[in-house]
Amino acid sequence: MEVTAEIEALVGPGCVDGLDFEAIETAVRRKALAVAARAVERRLNADTFDHAGPSLPCPGCGNAARYAGRHDKTFTSVLGELRLSRAYYHCDGCQAGFCPRDRALGVEDTSLSPAVIRMTGKTAAMVSFAESSELLSELAGVAVDAKQVERTAEALGREIAEDERNVVEPATPGAPTMYLGMDGTGVPMRGLRVAGAAGQAGRRQRQDARGQARHGLERRGEGQGRHPRARRGLRQLLGRHRERRHAGHR
Repeated sequence: MEVTAEIEALVGPGCVDGLDFEAIETAVRRKALAVAARAVERRLNADTFDHAGPSLPCPGCGNAARYAGRHDKTFTSVLGELRLSRAYYHCDGCQAGFCPRDRALGVEDTSLSPAVIRMTGKTAAMVSFAESSELLSELAGVAVDAKQVERTAEALGREIAEDERNVVEPATPGAPTMYLGMDGTGVPMRGLRVAGAAGQAGRRQRQDARGQARHGLERRGEGQGRHPRARRGLRQLLGRHRERRHAGHR
């Protein structure tokens, strides 16, 4: 009803031929997402089962962390901002606290939802941090500044590096024979560079240069084992994260 009323107010009575369609669809999308965000926010905040008793083992040191009430935090999601209330536990030994629900929802140590992290990682792997911020705002309506894009991309990079160290693809043996080739060629030289040289003054000359190239007996490419590149590693990491989240819900 709320979205319908917003549409009626935007369009108004009469003929629709002269309306700014882009303005209408953008405004309606923003309103629809805001309504969905409030519904998700209410549903998550209504569940207080993350309060698991007066104490929980601290994930850092294992000592008992005491329950210290519910703490609110605003997260950026694809629906917009969500203000979530979570049970908070504080460890006197570590002098640090944690919220069990943050880990369950995949938002531990971040203010971005898993979907926004995935979008940020994909755009940052293709364009600059500033351009990523602009794309997220323009295409998804998500406000993530360039510095936050940078921090998120670097955190994903560290996860990818750790993931590759733990999940290394089996490598096939290298080429049994390697060849070292040398070749000579001529490089044009400016007259100024050779001025005064016997027999070369005032004339453009060539300077010998040698290049080296190593060639494998076998053709590189198909079947060779090497670490995935950044984008491929990102896809694999995000895919594994999604599989683990789905497994945890079953």
